[in-house]
Amino acid sequence: MIEKINYENRAKIFTALSDATRLRLVDLLLNTDEISCSEIAEQLGISLSLSCHHLKVLTEAALANNYKKGQTRYYSIDRAVLNTTLESLNSLIR
Repeated sequence: MIEKINYENRAKIFTALSDATRLRLVDLLLNTDEISCSEIAEQLGISLSLSCHHLKVLTEAALANNYKKGQTRYYSIDRAVLNTTLESLNSLIR
């Protein structure tokens, strides 16, 4: 059964996904176990500060997880949140 997500959380997630760079970032995260902010910036061809900004938006929407090791912060996608959100949307159109 699909876990219920309230409308505010769903809106925050879809807002986070409404940017093309963040969609590219989500795609990158879906294809890696974890990756650093600087590696993301390099692979997407964007500045480190822009990479950090987009990661903050995804983290605040609960789509990305992170942890710090030394001076480096590593990110991964929260597949459960993404799947639940997309399934809840899909259930509306059935």
